[in-house]
Amino acid sequence: MAGRAHRYDWAEALQFMVFAMIAPGLVVAGAPWRQLGLAKPATALADARRRHPEHARSATLVALALACMVTWRLPASVDALRSGGWPLAVEAFTLGLSGVVIWLECLTSPPLAPRCARPMRIALSAVSMWTIWTLAYLVAMSDGEWYPAYRHVAGHGLSLVADQQITAGVMWAVASICFLPLIFFDLFRWLHNEEEPDEALQRLLRQERRRN
Repeated sequence: MAGRAHRYDWAEALQFMVFAMIAPGLVVAGAPWRQLGLAKPATALADARRRHPEHARSATLVALALACMVTWRLPASVDALRSGGWPLAVEAFTLGLSGVVIWLECLTSPPLAPRCARPMRIALSAVSMWTIWTLAYLVAMSDGEWYPAYRHVAGHGLSLVADQQITAGVMWAVASICFLPLIFFDLFRWLHNEEEPDEALQRLLRQERRRN
């Protein structure tokens, strides 16, 4: 995939989605904190998140993570990645961290639990998905070369239009597969008014802080 990412934008987009969404999502869902030797930091972070369950914190963190992802899909950033080397390592680290931040606000990863209630989780998941969709649409609807560093020669390999349309399809499909099941699951649980213990505790903490 790394080799094809030097030639085609669709491969670079798939690499981006692996770094930003797929790998962080699998890590958070698997909750391997104990195996990684991070049990104590994870427990401390979980306690801190329970003490500060404000929606504004969740929204701010997700916004910063999405801003990082958008930055790596700008034409200048994608063109710089074609040279490989340290930019690719920086991209993998920052996207992975940003993805973990987003997923921790949407998924339970014991001992970590989402900071906010289900309606807010649905909103954060939807905004994250729509952000990736918007990036995909910008590439698909472009009349010219969205990423100038990718040269397309007529009769050799994919054409410019095909490469950009496949790129949009890859980003749209992966974002949908990642977020739509989660959105519908949270919506289903919310409509059935099944309040989880963590959510009840967070609600009581918010009420106590308002009284104080």
